[in-house]
Amino acid sequence: MNLLIHADPGARSQFLYAWITDQLYRPAFDIGSDTKIKFHKIHRLDDPNYLKTFNGVKIRITPKKYSIDLHSLLFLRKNIHVQFPDFTKNEYCLETFTKLYEFSKEIFQWDSELDHTLYDHIIDFDDTFDNDFMLEFYHMINGRKATPAMIQSLTQTNRLNRLDIDKNHASSILKLVITQEDNLGLEEKHRFWSIVDVYQNTPVDGLHDEIQRLITPENYGILLC
Repeated sequence: MNLLIHADPGARSQFLYAWITDQLYRPAFDIGSDTKIKFHKIHRLDDPNYLKTFNGVKIRITPKKYSIDLHSLLFLRKNIHVQFPDFTKNEYCLETFTKLYEFSKEIFQWDSELDHTLYDHIIDFDDTFDNDFMLEFYHMINGRKATPAMIQSLTQTNRLNRLDIDKNHASSILKLVITQEDNLGLEEKHRFWSIVDVYQNTPVDGLHDEIQRLITPENYGILLC
């Protein structure tokens, strides 16, 4: 199968490829890290003509704000910590938050610039964790059902990758900031408060509650009547 998967870093493109091409042999946290899984993988699309001329199946995995905490955490552990071993391992610090925040802004901007009609299939990042969806997707792509052994590998792999996230973890703070600002129609450039100050002056176990308290229209120069 000639397959192209366009997915942001951390969005599980290697897992998806392994699943639909019968190469998910065993449960694993980082599929492809110890095998030679090869396919047409895109993180950022620079030229839409590449999609237009590609002779094969084209899949896009889209990022979503409601799952950006898990997406960014997988990006941190599978990409950043592996490719940049000197990067801090403190997942609750300002440096980690800043890295993930910039990453999230970048991938949502990339996605907004895409012509999604150029792909044969569009799935959400969260769909990769939906075992029923993945079974149906496999059947649609291959025209046959997955075997019990494959289903077991799928289920266990997804269990390994659906990580528990503490509310004060940098990826959880990231989700809080972008979703709450988006829900309230607020913008980063209008903040009267500083994320740097919060991290410097707030105990780790109070980060989430303090930032949640600060994200109000009044702290962005919006007066409510």
